[in-house]
Amino acid sequence: MRAIITANITEECLNELEKLMEITYEPWRETGIIYFDAKELVEKLKDYDIFITEADDLKKEDLFERTNLKLIISCRGDPFNVNLKAATKNNIPILFTPLRNVDAVAELTIGLMLMLARKLQKVDRIIHSNDFEIIEFEDFVEYLNKFQGVELKGKTIGIIGLGQIGSRVAKRLKPFEVDFLIYDPYVDDEIIKEYGKKADIDHLMKNSDFITIHAIATDENLNLLNENRIQMMKETAYLINTSKGSILDYEALQKALKEEKIGGAALDVFPLEPIDEDNEFIELKNAIITPHIGGDTQEVVERQSEIILNDLTLWLNGKNPQFIMNPEVLNKVEIKNSRITDKITDLKKEMVELCKHLLKEKHVIGSAGNVSIRIKNTDNECVLITPSNVAYDEMSSEDILTIDMEGRVIEGNRNPSVEKKMHLGIYKERDDVNAIIHAHSIYSTVLSALKLTIPPIFEEFVPYIGGEVLCAEYGESGSEDLADGVLAALEERNAVLLANHGNLCCGSHLDGAYTVLQYLERGAKIYYLAKLIKDPTLLPEDTIDYEMDIFDIFKDSKKI
Repeated sequence: MRAIITANITEECLNELEKLMEITYEPWRETGIIYFDAKELVEKLKDYDIFITEADDLKKEDLFERTNLKLIISCRGDPFNVNLKAATKNNIPILFTPLRNVDAVAELTIGLMLMLARKLQKVDRIIHSNDFEIIEFEDFVEYLNKFQGVELKGKTIGIIGLGQIGSRVAKRLKPFEVDFLIYDPYVDDEIIKEYGKKADIDHLMKNSDFITIHAIATDENLNLLNENRIQMMKETAYLINTSKGSILDYEALQKALKEEKIGGAALDVFPLEPIDEDNEFIELKNAIITPHIGGDTQEVVERQSEIILNDLTLWLNGKNPQFIMNPEVLNKVEIKNSRITDKITDLKKEMVELCKHLLKEKHVIGSAGNVSIRIKNTDNECVLITPSNVAYDEMSSEDILTIDMEGRVIEGNRNPSVEKKMHLGIYKERDDVNAIIHAHSIYSTVLSALKLTIPPIFEEFVPYIGGEVLCAEYGESGSEDLADGVLAALEERNAVLLANHGNLCCGSHLDGAYTVLQYLERGAKIYYLAKLIKDPTLLPEDTIDYEMDIFDIFKDSKKI
């Protein structure tokens, strides 16, 4: 699996994800790039299986048909940047990160409310300006009069939308001893009573000292606070919007602020974003402007990172993620792959049984050696392989990993064998090979340490091995040099010696590979013992030719 991440995640999360798959990390905060063009995004995603995004535009329907994505994670509580219908049509799960920023937005809302109440933005601007000067005591009194604010205690707070953020704002404001007017036609009356009084939108606009918007963007809420409703506000009232720009008539609000028809406003969201220096609200002295920073905290990144890691791990292990927008696609995939899943489960058990048998027969010790099986009957070819640094006597089927043909982990919580390059190199070149055993059998290892080859010296050796067994050049464990050397020495045979690394045997199935290993080790022992006396006599050429014909028959019939 390969994943590209343009969202922001913690370093700890990134490190854990890199253990599971190949990661390209290009967070938009560092690159400054958000993909709005569908063609550009398709080109960017063409080599990836998983896309973890936050702000990129995935609304075009054909985008899902022109990529090979298997999973999308939108780091949002409301992943409106993704075409859910198109993703579902193409059986692509859409995961999301609910509640990641609700506390951050609620706290910013209250901070803005306090700033408006105490005119802190005005205080800060004046004191930091070149005009601030106190020469006489009268100057100080003049500034005090300009800076006089109000307390929240006893004020009426109008909350539009009592969802996850609106309810958190209310809970945090309760200790200020305020009264609440709440407009939310979708929240039960009993819940509203826990905070304050239910009100229709017009009554709230007319009677609130502070109005804070936390409704979601829907067609129904489009321009909910229109010019008429803004004109209903008290002259001393304040308006805070940390929700969505589409809910508020900004042109009407600007006019009201400019003419000082209301006390002021604090705005974190706008119809057109990002805002720039030409935004007309910036010039208004009774407006606090922030560039959509409601969810801009370290804790938000930490929360979404935790959700991503947990749900992605569940999905990779064939389990249902906790936060998914279209769970119906999981059922489709599960039904489609149930037979394959059962087969993989059986093969993993078979591999573990063989590994324990290899240990018993002294072909391996500790965690040395490795075993793999190629699976061809899936849409994407994959390989089951033993883990790195797990003792054979402690190994279970849960330890076996599934990797793709590039070595990326598809399923499993451990690291695959360090020799995965060697296994994958053979599978890519040899279509007849579907199982590989790399062992450290005693006599094979002795000959490999001496860099000797095993010539065809007895008849039953040739049909199973394929002639003389060569010794590959030395290469460090897990290196490309070792993988290339083994492939070159193996050629079309079923076995090869690895200089100072034991042996490698392969077959069309696991039993076949183990049969080759048995014949190889027996042949290595006979050859070693014979050489103690003198050089063994080779089989006649015509006998070798005849036995090689049998070798070809065995390969074609997949007996070995």
